[in-house]
Amino acid sequence: MVSDITYERSFIYERWIDRILWLTIVFLPISIIPIYVTDIFDVIKGPLIVISGISITTLLILNRKWDNSIIFWLILCYLFLVFLSSIFAHNVLLAFTGVTPKGGRFEGFITILIYFILFYASRNYLVVTRKKIIRAFSGLSIVAVYALVQYYQFDPLVIYRNFRPIVFSTIGNPNFLGSLMVMICSLSFGLAVYYKKWYYYLFLVLFFSALLASQTRGCWIAFGIVIFCHSLLVIIFDKTKFFGLFIALIMMSLVIFTLNFTKKNAISKRTKSIRTEIKMKDQFGGSGRLKIWEITWGVVRAHPILGTGPENLKPVLKTEFKNELNVYYRTKGVVIDKAHNEYLHIAAVTGIPSLIIYLVLLAFIFWKNIPQFKRDKNKIIVGLAVLGYLLQAFTNISVIAVAPLFWILLGYFSTSVKEVY
Repeated sequence: MVSDITYERSFIYERWIDRILWLTIVFLPISIIPIYVTDIFDVIKGPLIVISGISITTLLILNRKWDNSIIFWLILCYLFLVFLSSIFAHNVLLAFTGVTPKGGRFEGFITILIYFILFYASRNYLVVTRKKIIRAFSGLSIVAVYALVQYYQFDPLVIYRNFRPIVFSTIGNPNFLGSLMVMICSLSFGLAVYYKKWYYYLFLVLFFSALLASQTRGCWIAFGIVIFCHSLLVIIFDKTKFFGLFIALIMMSLVIFTLNFTKKNAISKRTKSIRTEIKMKDQFGGSGRLKIWEITWGVVRAHPILGTGPENLKPVLKTEFKNELNVYYRTKGVVIDKAHNEYLHIAAVTGIPSLIIYLVLLAFIFWKNIPQFKRDKNKIIVGLAVLGYLLQAFTNISVIAVAPLFWILLGYFSTSVKEVY
């Protein structure tokens, strides 16, 4: 009798962990505060991710089942280094909380800890079904629809808040919107190709439209590589999916033509600018990223072991690299607060050892799972969505509106992916 009660309680805890993970996937990206506050985007997303993290942690403790794998210990090592980096940070409060009245993007030690809680919970308790995918995609469609509304410059928020007429949806920035859409497009593309259900094709069209509308070139390139990998795997391992692949490519081609034609060649002009940015020989090429990387590398060299502390790149630049920061500001008109390369940023704020552990974690997960690509289509779908995020991360940054989905996907990919039913 006692064992039956224990099993029932455990089942309830695990079911609620799964529910909270799905709620986090949907509600974190779409949440905004459409009233006059300092930040209508992260002010609500910050508390939501904390609530999610605390709730899942409580349920994990009550459930009393622990993962003792190599991946778990790699995570603990990474978190320990981030904790040390936070203790010795330039601004300790900012390093732990990720935000102060003077700035911050909510990615302090507490948020990074929550990312790994989401990873751990997803790895052990996320249950994926067709109904859950459809519900999640339906909720995230709000982000895509809003992006398309902004693409055609009909957005009351832009007028109300005097924002620039760009596409940022509920995420707050075109680059961050693009990084979210890379993962969702990769998932919907894979599901459409391998399951050939009409609703997956519909979601693919919607999310791909939002990806194009974001005008984020690095994310376009990342998704292009994902499509190439999918196509290669279909040709090598499962030619029966070629028709589904062909239909997906045709539908995306129609989306490109429609969005380009209805917006005075906006897509083709943006695409041509990729070559221009690559050919730029000065240090401000890549929309200024080359200069940011150069300055950030100086920070890495100055703080190689523990970095500056989470969210402390900007304060350190202001004190130790003031001249370089001022030159960049005079040229580009913006202040540097992140490296615009997640890997370089990790090295800068938490040290080179933490970056090495992070890369080892990723390499170990892929090394364990790539051999299963031949026999498990769901490994391909989830793995390439993770790959899409990792590729765009070379020119983008981690933010709380997008990173939780990545860590949940990575956690799910790190374990045995079950058939979607």
